[in-house]
Amino acid sequence: MNVLSIIHYPHFGGPHNCNSLVAPYLSDMGIALTVVVPDEPGNAIELLRKRNVPTISIPLTRMRATKDLRVQFHNFARLPGNVRSIRRLIRSENIDVVLINGLVNPHAAFAARLEKVPVVWQLIDTFPPMILRRAMMPFVLRLSSAIMTTGMAVAAVHPGALSFGERLISFFPIVDSNRFRPDPAQRAVARNELGLHDSDFVVGNVGNVNPMKGHRTFVKAAAALKRERPDTRFVILGATSVAHADYAAELLSEAESLGLSVGKDLIVQDPGTRVHELAPALDVFWLTSEPRSEGIPTVIGEAMALEIPVVAANVGAVSAAVADGVTGILVAPRDVAAFVSATSELFEDTDRQRDMGRTGRQRAQELYSPEACAQLHRIAFELALAP
Repeated sequence: MNVLSIIHYPHFGGPHNCNSLVAPYLSDMGIALTVVVPDEPGNAIELLRKRNVPTISIPLTRMRATKDLRVQFHNFARLPGNVRSIRRLIRSENIDVVLINGLVNPHAAFAARLEKVPVVWQLIDTFPPMILRRAMMPFVLRLSSAIMTTGMAVAAVHPGALSFGERLISFFPIVDSNRFRPDPAQRAVARNELGLHDSDFVVGNVGNVNPMKGHRTFVKAAAALKRERPDTRFVILGATSVAHADYAAELLSEAESLGLSVGKDLIVQDPGTRVHELAPALDVFWLTSEPRSEGIPTVIGEAMALEIPVVAANVGAVSAAVADGVTGILVAPRDVAAFVSATSELFEDTDRQRDMGRTGRQRAQELYSPEACAQLHRIAFELALAP
């Protein structure tokens, strides 16, 4: 079976990571996965190919989070050309199933319908506003042969998704618990590289620097916690795209205005493919994402696999991953005081930190299993191919 997976984003993120990790397991099942990304500046194609994932770049537009009608018109005008390019790939690569990563870009679904190839459409987050979900879901329901969703809570807020019944597959993304594992030696190396001391209490997160990830909440909570706990330091492991360069600059300026010294109190670094090497530096992981943002974040599973307790905004299907009070603490999104309070509790109680970490690793190994994720993808593809 040949599967063509379409990702409309040039910067490596959750969908790219999941595709790259599931690909070898699918290969063992006789399923060849080829990923398509836009031919524009970004690190996705480089990192995918480093992981030996067959990857093709083509002109590929996407819906933008902007009210500028000129931008949206430009994207719409290029849609027919994108569809033609994807149709050519479907034919040249002998594709049996098309996999679409995300709600809002239907290009590949149109191409697949014209080529009479079934579609598996993944609903991976809750970022699109409800008005857009209502507009897009009729296309998903009509053009898909199966739907995959990162948690049933994500399916529930996409009108009509639950009607797919057995053709609706809920899955967790993959975390390689062999790469993401607690290692005191690696922790020391990571802290040294990031300029952190062994005695520092380090709070951080992993995520590309963009508004959806709620880094404004992160810096506000960091400044508040720093006032209470002066020996706390903060780390953001994430890349900044050209499209969000202004946002990143504003974020660092706001951090400075709140009393955080960038480069000392707050360290921002693009981890590339080295999240598993740098994240062990953290004592507590913060997921500060916006109310409309996540599905089931891979980074939460990675933190738990590293035995790092998680303080997470209760958004999307995050509660399916974080057992509140057991593997981490769930708080309301944008609630700076709640992030500070929950983290202060962990600061004071190292036994609780340790217990949460150990239980979190067990949970990550169960939920984020590569084998389980690959099997669910296989089931979705076979359902799509079934009469």
